[in-house]
Amino acid sequence: MKQIAIVIVLCVGAWYFFIGGRKLDEPMVRDYYHKEARAISANDADKLCKQLSRKAVIESKTTMMGKTVETTHNRDEACEAQHRTFEKLRGISDQVGSILAIEYDYQIDKVELAPDRKSASVQGTSVLKMGESLLQFKTSFTQRLERELGQVRLVHAEEATVVRVGGRGAMSQSEFFRK
Repeated sequence: MKQIAIVIVLCVGAWYFFIGGRKLDEPMVRDYYHKEARAISANDADKLCKQLSRKAVIESKTTMMGKTVETTHNRDEACEAQHRTFEKLRGISDQVGSILAIEYDYQIDKVELAPDRKSASVQGTSVLKMGESLLQFKTSFTQRLERELGQVRLVHAEEATVVRVGGRGAMSQSEFFRK
């Protein structure tokens, strides 16, 4: 009888922690973006993937050299794209002939918590720079975060990114995108 009571207590505790427990609050949302920034600065695509919900949908508009490309990714596709992006950034660093620092900064403009506090809608901007002015990604985003299995995860994103390539003679835009 004692074992049954222990199992019931553990089940209730697990349910509370993973499903019905802590509600989403603004510090949890801000912590999500802080973790994202650390993962990007460390070129760690796997950590970024762990922040995506299994049901994630990411709608992106990327403008580069005057051309806009629209894409929609699920979790697996987004993870693959993040891995490719970090590989491309490492390749750029190799082409330039030195290790270029990646700088990442973000600003959260607005956080709206749902009435049940299980999700939040977040608006903001982020800037990823490589080598000062060599490469810059400026993104405006609206994202929905939810609690999932005790973690805050990205469920939906609408992003608009502008890519700028400079380089002070290191390489032209056409040379960069030809590779």
